[in-house]
Amino acid sequence: MQISFGKQPFIKAGSNIRTFSFQTGQIFSGAIQKLFPNDTALIRAGGRAFAAKLEVPLEAGKNYWFQTVLVDGEVRLKMLSEADANDNAGKALLPQMQLPPGKTFQSLVSYLAERGIPFTKNDIAAIGAWLKHVPDLANGLETAALMLQEGFPVTEGVFTSLRTFVQNTPVDQLLNRLQQALQQGEQTPETRQLLALIRELGAGNGQVTGEALRLQIKEKIQKMGLFYEAGLLHGDKTADKGGLPLKALLVELLQKGGGTKAARDAADEIVQKLNGQQLLSLPGGAVQHIWMEIPLSFARFQTNAVVQWSGRRKKDGKIDSNYCKIIFYLNLQFMKETLVEMNVQNRIVSIRISSLKKGLQEAVKPFLPALKEGLSKTGYTLSDVRFGEFQPGAVRAALSRPDVSGKGVDLRI
Repeated sequence: MQISFGKQPFIKAGSNIRTFSFQTGQIFSGAIQKLFPNDTALIRAGGRAFAAKLEVPLEAGKNYWFQTVLVDGEVRLKMLSEADANDNAGKALLPQMQLPPGKTFQSLVSYLAERGIPFTKNDIAAIGAWLKHVPDLANGLETAALMLQEGFPVTEGVFTSLRTFVQNTPVDQLLNRLQQALQQGEQTPETRQLLALIRELGAGNGQVTGEALRLQIKEKIQKMGLFYEAGLLHGDKTADKGGLPLKALLVELLQKGGGTKAARDAADEIVQKLNGQQLLSLPGGAVQHIWMEIPLSFARFQTNAVVQWSGRRKKDGKIDSNYCKIIFYLNLQFMKETLVEMNVQNRIVSIRISSLKKGLQEAVKPFLPALKEGLSKTGYTLSDVRFGEFQPGAVRAALSRPDVSGKGVDLRI
């Protein structure tokens, strides 16, 4: 017997549905991969497959739009319409959601469907309205996908912060823009304090030793205020040591309406970028991710270090140092764009270095014994160091959140 809701047919979710996380009201595109006896089918959606009991006849090899609904306390999938393979924009779907069939909404539905990201009618309505005011639609679509995929609240503030992060404008460029705008305006105590801090962030001791770099990174993190609010929330007495950090001063400038409009716009962009990093550093259940972009200064060279740390939490809430993944993206003076990926599984370390620099493997070889010895002193074992050619498109993929489990870290990049 077919189960229907109004005039719409349903698919009853099978026992294997636990492999695919559903929330009531979500819409997604799924493909019927294979039909089995007893009206059972294998459905693939979002890169995952699950079994479902068919309550209506569907065809193998075809795509359909489904919506999760709750009927008598049971999660079921309602078939909305067939998804034409040649019509990724979901033109037939938008009228059912009572949304205008414009280019913005079509592009948003198509973008999410292609990536297997479920959404609700309210998600599309809200994000579609924000996208109309975004100068770069591609940037806005990537932001929308990130927000929904990571399960962030669908609010305009979160969207704006993540969009600034996705824009990927280096933080040193943003600081230079802010500095120029502040210098062109009235010099108040607040603007002078900000200018002094920006100069400190751009200063370095000229040394390139490991210890000097470690100290510089630690100092820049404090001066940028990357963990300032967290420190205040946890009663950290050192949170305001050495004066207010950059983020606190920028928020104060924006609240008071100080500086020129150009200065406020630059300040707002930096605050949004920092907020985006903090959003992506929020704990995700058993997994913790930390994003940081830090301006680094050397004798004749300035750059940014983009760092992503991902690791799991133990049952007591503490970080498990046995399993983690650390990714560094650097644009260096001689090596140019360089990506370093360090994977730790059961305290065994493997490293992959990707760079445009030729002959890097031979140049690094003399330093490997010291690296191995240093790791050994801290209880880690170096298993291997691999080298590869830098591919610009790989940076975004590498900096996406890797899966971290008790069995190790997913290295598929």
